[in-house]
Amino acid sequence: MTTDVTLYIGLAPYHAKYRFSDLNVWEGVRAQIITAMDAGRGTIEIERKGDRTVYVYSPFLPVSWVEAGV
Repeated sequence: MTTDVTLYIGLAPYHAKYRFSDLNVWEGVRAQIITAMDAGRGTIEIERKGDRTVYVYSPFLPVSWVEAGV
């Protein structure tokens, strides 16, 4: 199953932008985001091109996403 999600972390114009086309990968990242938001802190790990980027979530780190074709 596929999807089309664009994730933004941080403030524009310096935000990080990630695209997800695999629903399972997106759901894994989304679950981390929701867990961190509910707790008010936590980490969000995103793997891309063999690298792993880790963000430390806090209420001061803007996180948003756009789901196309829902």
